[in-house]
Amino acid sequence: MTRAEMVEAWRERRSARRSAAITGPGGVVDGFALRKWRRAGVFGAEAVARVEDVLRGLLASMDAEDETLRWGADTIRACLDGQPTPQLLPAVKALLEAAEPGSRTVAQTAAVLSAVHEAGLPWLSPAGEHRLAIIAGADPAAGLGTDDLPRGAEEDPTGAFALQQALARRNLDELTTHHLGAIAPWAPLGVIDDLIEAGVLDRDHKPWTLRADASEQNYLLARLAPEKTDAALACSLGWDEPGEREAFLAGEPVQPVPGSLYDLLLRVTDGETDVLKELEELLPRELVLRLRKVRDGARTGSWDPDIPADRGLWRLMCSLWEPRAAVNPARGPFYALVALRHAYDLICQGERKKAQAQVEKLVDHDDAPAEHAAEAWNMFAYLALLQDDLDLAYVSLARVARTDRRVEGNLALLERRRRTKRNDRDQPANPYLELGLPHKSEQWKDQWRERRRADRDDLDLAAQANWAKRRIEQAERTEDWSDFFVLPLDPAALRLPTVRPRSLTPRTAAMPRRTTHGAAADLATVRDRAMADLLPTLLTAPRRPDHDHRTTS
Repeated sequence: MTRAEMVEAWRERRSARRSAAITGPGGVVDGFALRKWRRAGVFGAEAVARVEDVLRGLLASMDAEDETLRWGADTIRACLDGQPTPQLLPAVKALLEAAEPGSRTVAQTAAVLSAVHEAGLPWLSPAGEHRLAIIAGADPAAGLGTDDLPRGAEEDPTGAFALQQALARRNLDELTTHHLGAIAPWAPLGVIDDLIEAGVLDRDHKPWTLRADASEQNYLLARLAPEKTDAALACSLGWDEPGEREAFLAGEPVQPVPGSLYDLLLRVTDGETDVLKELEELLPRELVLRLRKVRDGARTGSWDPDIPADRGLWRLMCSLWEPRAAVNPARGPFYALVALRHAYDLICQGERKKAQAQVEKLVDHDDAPAEHAAEAWNMFAYLALLQDDLDLAYVSLARVARTDRRVEGNLALLERRRRTKRNDRDQPANPYLELGLPHKSEQWKDQWRERRRADRDDLDLAAQANWAKRRIEQAERTEDWSDFFVLPLDPAALRLPTVRPRSLTPRTAAMPRRTTHGAAADLATVRDRAMADLLPTLLTAPRRPDHDHRTTS
């Protein structure tokens, strides 16, 4: 609304009130009454009618049992009965100051000062009158002189005047830290949200600690410090994001929308590499950089310690990295598991020389967990068995048998083989492993068919696959697998963890705004509070119209 439109609207309201004052239910205000009201600083029939309405509302809102305010109430009643006096102003001020703090009191004070402004009553100091005109929108704020500006907390105790002007100028950056501390406890949530979106109010101000209402405290906490909101608090706000994040990280079953953040993170957990670009678009900048570190480290198989520290990244790292040489298990838990898996893969691929180099690094690793050490020595014994070095194989397993009974079947196999003449011994390889599968895998037939198709031009490989098929079928017929060297002892020892990547999961984002920007009710609340803060500028006796003298009689 332009200034000209505001002035025209004010003139129309004034004309309507003047008509109501002269011909309304209260009857015509005669000249004698008008002269009496001048003693109280009220000039004109329109102003008299306006003041009488305000005084009746003020009497209706006061505490009738408060004896300390009886004089003020009596003074106002006398004025309404046709005996207005200059003592009206201190009576009005006393009643307004005595009211309990709250929105109702602010509205009542604002109603009184709004009437003072609209009726043109000389009840305020010049500075207060000037600021009131600016708050009401009748004068531009640019007209404020140095002496007219509120001086600190005393003249703008709630920061409402500064806030109202900042909102009017759409320049919230001009608010100081002092203003924000005074504004945060009372401003409407819509205005607080405006301050948050403008970057003026942030988590360092902790506005949630300044609100009296618990629901508003929770709302602001979710807006500015979402990581401090647990699932229960978020649920009370009807906000699902923190609960979904907690469930995801806890490994609970989730059914995210395809292509959503948690859907892509689940696929990364499973080691899918074709979703990395898509995931980058949904991650904040710092996590995009972390994801790129994961991807870049796969070029050399070397990552900063904080990357493999997140076990939820291991599947992705293994999908991105294929070791080309023996892995040193002493580098850490991730590398130890990769080394074990690499050795097993090489055995299944028939790469016995490379497998031997990897297994030797594993058995030389003194700090390996017991289950890893058992698997490593079992692989070592198997490779020795394939080379027909039965004594080395037996000694290797015997050292593990002291603490791990799972190798007893393999030890018995070695013992039987040592008692059998060399020419009477069967081929030592485990047929499942020859097909590239764990011992007693139920998928051996499908794997054999795949091998037959792949190796149809290589007679040696095809013959080896057919031998494996016959040996497995014979074992299944007799239900006797005792002549097969069991490797691995426990397939679970070679499995990658299925935990979710905590270090790639973004922190809970701030709860979206739930208030309306620039709501009329919010702006009215700020305006009322700014008017109410002008109460100290209400005089004890009205000024004369020329602003130079006060009436005393």
